[in-house]
Amino acid sequence: MSHTLSGDRTHSAAGKAIDPQETFAFTFDGKTYQAHPGDTIGSALARAGVRVLSRSFKYHRPRGLMCCAGHCPNCLVQVADEPNVRACRRAVEPDMAVRSQNAWPSLQRDVMSLTALGDRFMPPGFYYKAFIRPRALWPVYEWVLRRAAGLGQVHPQTAPAPYDKQYVHADVAVAGGGPAGLSAALAAAQQGARVALFDENPTLGGHTRYSGDPISNLQSLVSDLHTHPNVTLFPDTTVLGYYEHNWLSAVSGRRLYKIRASSVVVATGAYEQPLVFDNNDLPGVMLGSGVQRLLRLYGIAPGRAAVVVTANDYGWEVAADLLQAGVAVQGVVEQRAAPTDAAGAAREALAAAGARLFDHSTVVAAKGRGEVQAAVVAPLADAKRQTTELACNLIAVSVGWAPANGLLYEAGGKIDYEQEQGEFLPQSLPPGVFAAGRVTGPASVAQQVRQGQQVGRAAAAFAAGEPQAESENVPDERQTHAGPRRTSTLVSAGDGDHANGGKRFVCFCEDVTDHDIEMSIAEGYNSIELLKRYSTISMGPCQGKMCSANTIHLCARANGWSVNETGTTTARPPATPVSLGALAGQKMEPVRRTPLHEWHVAQGAKMMTAGLWMRPEHYGDPTAEVRAVRQRVGLIDVSTLGKLRLTGPGVPALLERLYANRWQKLGVGRVRYGLMCNDEGIVLDDGVTARLGEEEYYMTTTSSGAGAVYEWIEWWVQSGWGQGARVTPLTDAFAAFNLAGPRARTVLARLAGGDLSNEAFPYMHVRQMDVAGAPCRLLRLGFTGELSYEIHCPAGYGPHLWQALMEAGADEGIAPFGVEAQRVLRLEKAHLIIGQDTDALSDPFGAGLGWAVKMDKDDFLGRRSLLRVADNSPAQRLCGFKMCDPQLAPAEGLQVVEQTAEGLTIVGHVTSSRYSPSLEEAIGLCWLPARLADPGTKIAIRLEDGRLVEAEVCGGAFYDPEGRRLEIG
Repeated sequence: MSHTLSGDRTHSAAGKAIDPQETFAFTFDGKTYQAHPGDTIGSALARAGVRVLSRSFKYHRPRGLMCCAGHCPNCLVQVADEPNVRACRRAVEPDMAVRSQNAWPSLQRDVMSLTALGDRFMPPGFYYKAFIRPRALWPVYEWVLRRAAGLGQVHPQTAPAPYDKQYVHADVAVAGGGPAGLSAALAAAQQGARVALFDENPTLGGHTRYSGDPISNLQSLVSDLHTHPNVTLFPDTTVLGYYEHNWLSAVSGRRLYKIRASSVVVATGAYEQPLVFDNNDLPGVMLGSGVQRLLRLYGIAPGRAAVVVTANDYGWEVAADLLQAGVAVQGVVEQRAAPTDAAGAAREALAAAGARLFDHSTVVAAKGRGEVQAAVVAPLADAKRQTTELACNLIAVSVGWAPANGLLYEAGGKIDYEQEQGEFLPQSLPPGVFAAGRVTGPASVAQQVRQGQQVGRAAAAFAAGEPQAESENVPDERQTHAGPRRTSTLVSAGDGDHANGGKRFVCFCEDVTDHDIEMSIAEGYNSIELLKRYSTISMGPCQGKMCSANTIHLCARANGWSVNETGTTTARPPATPVSLGALAGQKMEPVRRTPLHEWHVAQGAKMMTAGLWMRPEHYGDPTAEVRAVRQRVGLIDVSTLGKLRLTGPGVPALLERLYANRWQKLGVGRVRYGLMCNDEGIVLDDGVTARLGEEEYYMTTTSSGAGAVYEWIEWWVQSGWGQGARVTPLTDAFAAFNLAGPRARTVLARLAGGDLSNEAFPYMHVRQMDVAGAPCRLLRLGFTGELSYEIHCPAGYGPHLWQALMEAGADEGIAPFGVEAQRVLRLEKAHLIIGQDTDALSDPFGAGLGWAVKMDKDDFLGRRSLLRVADNSPAQRLCGFKMCDPQLAPAEGLQVVEQTAEGLTIVGHVTSSRYSPSLEEAIGLCWLPARLADPGTKIAIRLEDGRLVEAEVCGGAFYDPEGRRLEIG
């Protein structure tokens, strides 16, 4: 049990993070608890005596607070709809509803904990071996595994939360707000550099806020940084990764920071490491730094009787803090032959208080059911291991530290293992990257401050392009440790210490034991990278912070290698798990509006985002809009189409190279469909190009491809194609509407100043004439399958011309239609949409556009690749289909499957699907193997609920396949 410090037992620094005068209520698993302002969920529950916060991933063992710093996986909880919240980091709020996760039916009685009884059948990689055969049972295996795996729950009904991004520019970016980081930031700012300082904790100061080695001037240092005009502070912000050219990413809550700096100072400190012994995951086993955080920041003693095991002077400091807090220290277990003189005063005080002192010994087991009840101590030098059992409910571990050097690895720093210090320390760093403080090795706070000042000045000089001064000779004040410290903390599985039947966990995230590591290496996965992937060690929420160091030493010992020969796994961002919402963030791209946007909104249109544009999806009834176009006349805003003006005598030659079809003989006043491929023969875009004059052409592209196509053409023009052709983007300069339907000519004739008859203005021609007083370009096209005119006018005329068309067609039943109706209309004609029905592997022949490819042309983009495709029948084809159940329109993206001897096999997918009110049946487009692409073939589509439904392959257009309605006279 834990208790709150009070009276003469209160530590002088205890409770500095909280306001004990005020309390509020919150709930954990439906039970109400009290908290103080400043409490975390974990500290508030610890104060209430709650020791079990979660269940482990694989064996569902009870887990409690361990590091209290957000570096381990032991306290993950669910807050409302948010899973995997670190209870030791998240501030508790009034009426907050917190739930445990990964446990059923309750945290105390988890049925899945029975899996531990079958642990011998679940060695490393067991899922690779157990579930590969018979293949037909994989759906069953998958169903079971998906329900057994995972941590928290994601609710699909959760409303989207607001996320955003912010760009930060600085001369010097400092990662870490401990003594070295604070000193580096202030020193750089005093040199005139713009400094951005990031720290993962809400309050600056790092370990000095809870350790016994504080900075005497911490408050004044933080105050100077807050008031310095060159410094911007980002507390409660975690730096996620380092990328090329001093580009950093960081996250704070729901905000993602993208940071560009001239130089970077890494002062990220170190992570205290756990000890490997039997049952080392029991609630009540804590890191010494975690104990100090509870004692000094929240005024909580995490136990009433404690045993401290240490291999350095920090452990004696922890023991002294526990004693001062009123905790009965049953024993201090020192792994070194003897502590240093610095621990002398603490040793005397503890001995006087009745604590038993063990030198050159270690804890080999924790005993207890559900939580710690005793610690088993054994001497390191005694081969017989005569053990001593000490009753306690807290085991504080302070045996070693691992520098938080992930950012230095990512930056390309050279980092080697130093045997004397027992840590991986930087040997050299790339230009513009500096390291200071505990990440460079064990050091006193005074040394960390001086090193930070030196590095801060060097980083500022580098950012300013000035020569760097020679490094000052900072006295080496590293705390000493006897021998190779990390090796001495490990107790092998072969030393006879499993008498208690407990597991020795190396990775608390994935429940990987030392025995699992040895077994993996015995099976041949002796490389540290292979070992990581096979055993899944360091692949959980802690990202290796609690397990990598021990894993490397165990791997080295099992292989008979040195630690440097063993090496480390590759450090990659993010260094800390981050929500997908934060990575996605706020859409930074601007949303564009057509000249008719306000009219659409006023008419009650449901607006949708289409690429960079806001477009009307429908005006209330898309089915009625389809019928209006088929039976009367409709008007759609297509101003989002890409529009380009091409001029010069070389334009025909340019178009011949850009498009797969012919252009040299296109006459003035004619319009031609164009298919554009990239140089790999993949469909890039399509559209129409009209010849307005001898040396003037007007090209339209898809809405989504407008910018890319312009850049693509400009690239080839500047490469010398087109003999001086000029390309001018006009997308924003022109509004465009499509007037479509059997009554379209009647409506347009009332406003147009020219002859619109079939003879004067045939299909696939262009005319320039005034319409309602606006100068327009009229293109007679047929994307909807009806008589239609695409009307392009200067954007300023757009609202006037639209309103004039609506008034002129009022007695003909004109209706505006949106994107949804247009999708149905084009699908009835089996017209594909580039980017929806095609992807980055679609060639024209497979997409049914082979008719537009003229392989007898001398050259065009993609021709060489398409020559190979043309010689072979496409393996996949885009086909039309009709549903056998005419009322059932499958969702786009569903799989087309085929029954084989080994079960269902995915053979294709649906790209477009809609119910056609004109045909009164469901139709669509899908990709199929060529052997299934013949009209009349029956195919099976798997719905979201797993049901299989039948469809029939069709060829050509579904509606008016002869195209007669395009010529209505």
